[in-house]
Amino acid sequence: MTVATRQSNAQILEVKLQQHLQAAGLKNLPLYISCDFRDESLTVVGEHPRSLVLKAKPTFAVLEAAILEIEPEAIQQIGLCLKITGQKQPYAFHSFTMHHPVLSRPKTVQLFKKTENIPAAETGIFLTGNAAQTADVEEKIPLGRDIKDAGGEEYFPDLSESSSNSDPIAFKVAAIPTDIADNPFNPLDMEAVTVAQKPKHSPLAMLAAAGIVSIAALVLAGGYYLLSRPCVIGGCTALANAKQLSENSTKTLKTSKVANSPQEAQQQLKQAIALLEPIPSWSSHRGEAQSALEKYGSQNQHLNSAIDAARLAQSAAQKTQNPPYSAEDGQEAQALWQSAIAELGEIPTDSPVYPFAQRKTKEYRKNLVTGNRQLSTEKQAEKTLLAARNKAQIAEAREAVAQTAETWAQVQAGWEESLAILSEIPTGTTSYQEAKLLVPKYETKLSEARERKNVEGISENAYTQAVTLAAQARIFEGKNAWFKASEYWRRALSYAEQVPAATSYSQKAQPLLASYKTSLQEAEVRLQEERKLQKARTDLDRTCKGNPKICDYTVSKDLMAVQMTPNYVQKLQQTFIQAENNNSTKTRQAVEKHVQTLQKALEAIAENAKIPLQVYDAEGKRIGSHEPK
Repeated sequence: MTVATRQSNAQILEVKLQQHLQAAGLKNLPLYISCDFRDESLTVVGEHPRSLVLKAKPTFAVLEAAILEIEPEAIQQIGLCLKITGQKQPYAFHSFTMHHPVLSRPKTVQLFKKTENIPAAETGIFLTGNAAQTADVEEKIPLGRDIKDAGGEEYFPDLSESSSNSDPIAFKVAAIPTDIADNPFNPLDMEAVTVAQKPKHSPLAMLAAAGIVSIAALVLAGGYYLLSRPCVIGGCTALANAKQLSENSTKTLKTSKVANSPQEAQQQLKQAIALLEPIPSWSSHRGEAQSALEKYGSQNQHLNSAIDAARLAQSAAQKTQNPPYSAEDGQEAQALWQSAIAELGEIPTDSPVYPFAQRKTKEYRKNLVTGNRQLSTEKQAEKTLLAARNKAQIAEAREAVAQTAETWAQVQAGWEESLAILSEIPTGTTSYQEAKLLVPKYETKLSEARERKNVEGISENAYTQAVTLAAQARIFEGKNAWFKASEYWRRALSYAEQVPAATSYSQKAQPLLASYKTSLQEAEVRLQEERKLQKARTDLDRTCKGNPKICDYTVSKDLMAVQMTPNYVQKLQQTFIQAENNNSTKTRQAVEKHVQTLQKALEAIAENAKIPLQVYDAEGKRIGSHEPK
């Protein structure tokens, strides 16, 4: 792969990885990705300012997933690094192979105990001793272990550390920074090639060779450092990201409704500045970055003015946030509002912060006008409170003498009017605070007056109904209509009992209760008698009917008189004589049985009615009698 091809592929991969980071939720973060291809290996460096704090494990997981999805051609070994802008050495690394990603298999990372530094770091070539002996100084921890669990500062393998064992192993590595080998590859994942032992040379030859190698390494490392700076090779995503952050800052000022939107916008702008500051002077994008930095710096100063104004406004709002407030607090608040407006007036019209400043200036001036109206509102509230108190005093005076439902209705109207006046007092005034204390008291008084009016109304209505029904019951008694009389006495008594105690009509209704009970009992007795007489009449009607008619009757509560009709007696006699003449025993027995049945029926009617019975023949002669048991 040629140098030009590697650079082109690296730029394409950088853009794709940046897009994957944004899709994974790392959008607008000042994390600059750079890639470097070396044979079949790939080094990916994530560089960010010190102000941004990243968790290495989830960041590496996103990058590894993205690389596995993209599948760069002819790449087997991948190393990932995270480093802070301005620092030469990465603070975290991760490595994996395309066919055996770390995320899909259990593994441990080797943490080596540090030994003395040797010049091999400057040559770009790293020699280590026999693997079996090296294993004695290794400590294993799980790959997924977080730095917090490790206890203390995280330590990542430094390829500048080596032992002095005799069997060297050479590793394929990418370009290494000047002061330390920053290759992020884990030695367990790197291809190791055993170097055959060479015959020993003279010390002078070895010294010369070492010097040549050291100089070459220095040149190589220096070139790598110059080319690894942001925006030196290929495109400059930092400019685009910074521009996007600046636009987001302006958008935040336009759309955010929260009070700390200037601080949020400034934080986004500072992230944009942090992205551009590391671009070195030898970068072709340095001029554009400097122009953007000047623009963002000016915008940052304007945001400082907006933040200062917001703090002044917050202090003013705190002075008056719990009305009512004193005149002194009101004057201090107005002075703060004016200072905030003056601070916003320093922002020029061509600044992206200007629309926000205009909007806030309008808001602050509105608060000034509101403060001026507060005093007149307070005075009007005091007058309204006084009117409500006067109405309450009148209601209390009427309450002391109220008895009837009508007078209690006047008391109720007085409390309702007083409460209605209190409801007109605006909030945020001292009168409103007093009104809040009066409202529960007045509402209780209103409830009592309404309840008393209702009770008195019930009392008056019940008493009136009782008296009216009793009068109608007496009329029915005069007509001997005892059923109607008893019904009206019962209703009159019920209404009299419904008159509530401790009301204006309770004393009037109390004597009526005993009288109505007695009248009801008498009416019910008369009704029972009437019902017996009526039943007796009904039974006699059914017994006396026939062809010819058997008998006539009169019924009173003292006597039931029954007289046989002449036609019935004549027919009975003729039937009996004819039976005698014909010597018809059967007919004679039938006549005798009929007479006996009639006698039993009349006695049963007298027994049920509990009325003495007397029976007469057609000529008025008594032929029988019966006394109920």
